[in-house]
Amino acid sequence: MDATETVGARIARYRKLRGMTQEKLAAAANVSRSMLAQVERGHSSASTVWVGSVARGLGVDSSRLYGSEEAEQVLNVLPILRRSLAAVDLADPDLEPLPLDQLRALSGKVAVWRRDARYRKITEVLPDLIDQLLIAGEHGQPVYGMLCAAFRAANTVAHKSGFTDLSLTATERMEWAATRSGDPLLLATTHYVKSATLARVGASGQALRLLLRAMSEMEAFVDEDETAAAVYSLLHMRAGTIAAAAGDADAARSHLAEAEVLARRFGDRIVYDSPVGPANVKLYQVCAEVDLGEPGRAREIAAATHLPDEMPAERKAYFWVDAARAHLLAGDVDAAVDALAESRLASPEHFRSSPAVKNVIRTTAQQQRVAGHGLRALANAAGIQD
Repeated sequence: MDATETVGARIARYRKLRGMTQEKLAAAANVSRSMLAQVERGHSSASTVWVGSVARGLGVDSSRLYGSEEAEQVLNVLPILRRSLAAVDLADPDLEPLPLDQLRALSGKVAVWRRDARYRKITEVLPDLIDQLLIAGEHGQPVYGMLCAAFRAANTVAHKSGFTDLSLTATERMEWAATRSGDPLLLATTHYVKSATLARVGASGQALRLLLRAMSEMEAFVDEDETAAAVYSLLHMRAGTIAAAAGDADAARSHLAEAEVLARRFGDRIVYDSPVGPANVKLYQVCAEVDLGEPGRAREIAAATHLPDEMPAERKAYFWVDAARAHLLAGDVDAAVDALAESRLASPEHFRSSPAVKNVIRTTAQQQRVAGHGLRALANAAGIQD
C-alpha cells in the first residue's frame, strides 16, 4: 500500500510548487496553520470542507488533492449522472407516465438507499425516475418534492464519485424543484445540502451566508413548529462544521450548542430525508472538534455517543471515520484502525467509495510505519491496491 500519497502529502507538494509557506497558505485558505501542519505531516486527516478551503487557497480543484480512485467505477457512473442532470425542460413527450403512487413508492426507496449508502441501487433507477417525474407535472407540487429528493440522490452519488461540478449542478436542480414545491422547509433543507457542496469547493463564505439567510427566513415559526425546529437544527449543524473548518471555535461551538438545545425537543428521527436529533448533533460535534485540532474533546464526545439502531448507515459510517480522525490526531493508531473497521461494518459501499475514507487509511498507514494485517485488509476493502 502506498502510504505516502495522502491528502497532506499532496497539499505540501502543491504548496511548495507555488512557493507558499504554511503561514501563507493557511491565511489564503482561512484555516489554522497548526492544523495545516498536522495534516501535511500525516498526523491528522481533515474533513472534506477543510480540504475544500485549502484547495481554494492553492488554486486547485479539491479532486487534485484526493487523487483518482476506481476509474472503471467512475466511468460507469459518469454518464448516468450526466443523463440524470441534463435538463429539466426537455422531457420526452412520448414517455408513458407511471401512476403517482408508483412514483411515490420508488422515490421513497431511492431516499432510503441514499441514507443507507446504496449508491449502485440508486444509479440503476435514477435517470428513468427523473424522466418520469419531469413529465408528471399535472400532479403539481408533490412531484417537485419527489424531484428534489431524486436530485439530492444524484448529488450524493456525484459527491461520492468525486464529480464536484455535477454535485453543484445537482444542488441547483434541488433548489429549482424545492422552490416549485411550495414547501419552505424543503427549500431550507436544500440549502443545508447546497451549503456543504459550496464548502467542499472552497466557497465557505458563500455557504455560511446561505445558511444564515435560510435561518433568518424561517426563524419566526421555529418555536411553534417542531418540524421547522428540526430543519433549523440541521442548518446550525452545518454552519458549525463549516465554521470549525475555518478555525472559528466560538462560532462552531455556538452553532452546535444551539442545534443540541433544539434537538431535545424532537429526539432522534428522520426529517426531510435527513437524520436529526441529539445523536446526530454529537456526530457533527466530533467532526468539528477534529477540524479545530481538539482530539481530546472529539474522543470524549465520540466515547459518550450512542448510535441509535435506526440511524442511517451513511451517518454511522461518517461517525466512525471522524472518530478515526480524532484517534489519529491523538496519536492512537490502533484505535483509529478499530474505528475504521466499524465504519466498514456500518456501510461497506460508503467505505469503498469515499475519498475521505481512503485518505484516513493512508494517513493511518503513514503513522503505523508498517501496515498491519488489519489495516491492509481495510485498505483492500476501500479499493486501495498494495
